Amino acid sequence: MNLIYKKMKVRRNDSIVFFAIGITFCAIIAFFKESIFPEKYFFDSLTLQYAIEHPVRERLDPSFSNTAKFYRIFHIDKYVVAPLLALIAYFFVIFKLFKNYSIKGISFFAYILIIMYSAIAMVYLATFSKDLLLFLIIVVPFVYFEKRFLIFWSFFVIVYAYFFRNYWFITIALFWFMKLFIINKPKRLIFFIPLFYLAVNFVYNYVFGVPISMIREIANIDRDLDSGQTVIKTFIQGDNVLAITLNNIVTLLFLVIPIPLLLLGRPFYVILTFIITIFFYNFLKFYFKEHKLKEYENVFSFVISFMIVQSLFEPDYGSFVRHLSPLYPFIFLCIAKNTKWKQNI
Repeated sequence: MNLIYKKMKVRRNDSIVFFAIGITFCAIIAFFKESIFPEKYFFDSLTLQYAIEHPVRERLDPSFSNTAKFYRIFHIDKYVVAPLLALIAYFFVIFKLFKNYSIKGISFFAYILIIMYSAIAMVYLATFSKDLLLFLIIVVPFVYFEKRFLIFWSFFVIVYAYFFRNYWFITIALFWFMKLFIINKPKRLIFFIPLFYLAVNFVYNYVFGVPISMIREIANIDRDLDSGQTVIKTFIQGDNVLAITLNNIVTLLFLVIPIPLLLLGRPFYVILTFIITIFFYNFLKFYFKEHKLKEYENVFSFVISFMIVQSLFEPDYGSFVRHLSPLYPFIFLCIAKNTKWKQNI
C-alpha cells in the first residue's frame, strides 16, 4: 500500500517510512497515555485495576467484575501487555481490512486522519477497558471471518454480550436483521429505525418494567458537572413509550450531527465535534454511494447496528467517542474508498 500525494504515488520506501512514523506515534500514545492525558480519561481503567489487585474486595457491576477476571486470568497488565495487544490487534485489523477490500493506496490527508483517530483509539484501547476486550473478541474475529464464516463470528459476539455488555445481544440480533432485510435500502432503513426504537422501548417498559430513560439516568448519576456536560439532554419530556422513542430519535440525530456539543464552545468539545462529524460524514457518504453492493453489507450492518444501539444506552458524546474507538478501522476503509483517485492506482 502506498501514500498518494497530489494524485501521485509516493515511493514505496518513503511510504513505509511514513507508516512507521505513524505507528511509532501511536505506540508512544499507547504506552505513555496516562502521563499525557488527564486522569478522568482513565477512571474505568483505575476501577478495573483496583478490582484486579483486590479480587476479594470486589463490589462491582458483574460486567466490571468479569472484565477484571479476564485481565487477571490472562495476566494482562496495563503498562506493557495491554498496550502491546492493542497496537498489534489494531493495526492487524486495519491492514487486514485494507487487504480484504483491495485498498492499494491512501491520500496523505487520509493518512493524517487515520493516525489522528488511531492515537485517540490508543487512549481508550491500550489499557484496562471493556473496549479492548470488544476489539479483541468482536472486531478482530469480524475482519477475519466476515467474508466466509460470519455465522461463526456471532458466537464471539454472544460470548462478549453474556459476560461484558448485555446490550450486545440486541446489537447482534439487529445486525442480522439489518443484513438480511434492511441494509441495501436506505429508505427502508430510515423508516425502520423509529420502529426499532418503539419496539425496544415497549419491551423494556412493559416486559422488563424498566424504561430505557431510567437506564440513562442511572448511568449518569455519578457524573460530576464537568463530565456531565457531554450528556445529550432529554428534549421531549415524558416517561411514556412514545416520548422516550422520540427522544431516542433526537439523540441519534445529535450523535451523528453533534450540534449541542459544538455549542458548548470549549476547545476540546470542538475537537470532539470534528472527530464525530468526520466519522459519520465518511461513513454515510460511502453507505449511500455503495449500499447496493453486497460486498459491503456486513460492514454497513455492523456499524449502523452498533450506532443505533449505542444511542439507546450511551447517550453521551464522551462515552460515544470512546465506544466508537474499536470501530475506527471501518471508517478508515470508508475514507480510503471515498477518495476520487482510487480508480487510478
